[in-house]
Amino acid sequence: MISAYATYATAGRLPRAKAVLGSDAGHAFLFQHVEDFAAEVARFLA
Repeated sequence: MISAYATYATAGRLPRAKAVLGSDAGHAFLFQHVEDFAAEVARFLA
């Protein structure tokens, strides 16, 4: 886990990168916010 600042700083240096932060999400964010996570993955793979 890294800070939100480090997340955005890293994404800003990678071509076509997108940082997505979930509110109130812990280590198991993909299970806490299943629909949001699945939608982002689907957009990435499209």
